[in-house]
Amino acid sequence: MTVPGQRPRILLVDDEASLLDGMRRQLRREFDVETAVGAAKGLFALRRPEPFEVIVSDFLMPGINGAEFLAAARKVAPDSTRMLLTGHTDLEDAAATVNRGQVFRMLLKPVDTETMSAALRDCVAQHRLVRAERELLERTLNGSVKALTDVLSLASPDAFGRANRMSRLASRILDGLSEPVEDRWAVELAVLMSQLGVVSLPPAVATKLTEGAELSTAEQAMVDDLPTVSVQLVSAIPRLAEVAEAIRYSLKNFDGSGRPEDDVREERIPLGGRLIHLLRDYDDLITRGSSHPVAAATLGALAGRYDPDLVAALGEAATDTGDETVRAVALNELRPGMVLAVPVTSRSHVRLVSAGQEVTVGLITRLRNFAALEDGVAEPLVVIGAPDVSVASVPVATG
Repeated sequence: MTVPGQRPRILLVDDEASLLDGMRRQLRREFDVETAVGAAKGLFALRRPEPFEVIVSDFLMPGINGAEFLAAARKVAPDSTRMLLTGHTDLEDAAATVNRGQVFRMLLKPVDTETMSAALRDCVAQHRLVRAERELLERTLNGSVKALTDVLSLASPDAFGRANRMSRLASRILDGLSEPVEDRWAVELAVLMSQLGVVSLPPAVATKLTEGAELSTAEQAMVDDLPTVSVQLVSAIPRLAEVAEAIRYSLKNFDGSGRPEDDVREERIPLGGRLIHLLRDYDDLITRGSSHPVAAATLGALAGRYDPDLVAALGEAATDTGDETVRAVALNELRPGMVLAVPVTSRSHVRLVSAGQEVTVGLITRLRNFAALEDGVAEPLVVIGAPDVSVASVPVATG
């Protein structure tokens, strides 16, 4: 983010070094200009930690032309505003360039300093407008997500605990994949919000689900409909269509069987849906007493049901608990971000909260209310992690 009073950072890309030097001299009073000779060096410059507000590229360059470069730059630096300089006047090519790279301005060469500076100022203003709107949307979106998960933590602590267990394991699985995941935030958010539908279950059915007890036909039908309820809740939040679609496919087997009943199969199933499907069944086995290696091996033996790449990553992730430290704390030492390592019970051994639940302000309030009753809360509580662990925010895709 640009510091107030700091000159906007501009990246100029061209195959003529002398032209770049001249442009930098003309613009340096108003802008912090960096140059790159050719598209390859331009892409390298974009991978540095300091972002550019504007990327300017010539069209006719050897190897990768300006259209291809700006399309690639959009993936590397989606927040940067893009501008094209060209002496090529073919309208069809120009339109393709603008569309592929989502170019904000296109200037015909030669261009004088005044015109160039005015165009760059417009690009900087556009960049800052997009960033401001994005930050506002992120705060709104994060607030909506937090409200829903807080409601889940209060209405069904067991479901919230399961969602957090699945979310932590999902993060390790995604870390272990051979290729980085595009829009990873949406995949992780789909896993976290996949359990929202549990609030629609009668308490007795929710308890049986948590304990892994056998369900009647009618109860199983309720459970099978949980993704639909979750989708309805998530769909009300702007920009979460991808998250809702992943949850909708979370009962779909990798071979295409299951719900919804359509011809979508294998990699065409949203990654989030494939991941939820695997993690939910894995968590069921762990709840019923399976060890981590046995649960992972059991799911891996079910041909056609799960994504083989995710199953392989699960086998590694399930044994990777990182540097988590288990410790005992008093109720008044409980802090948001901690994770319950064992269930919390009353002094008469009635289970109040399941293991694996992340501590929130709402959960602390809930436990303090239990502590005020005659049966109280059994202490100490056993937790994992430091109190400064926080839930990741939800980024908003741009560009």
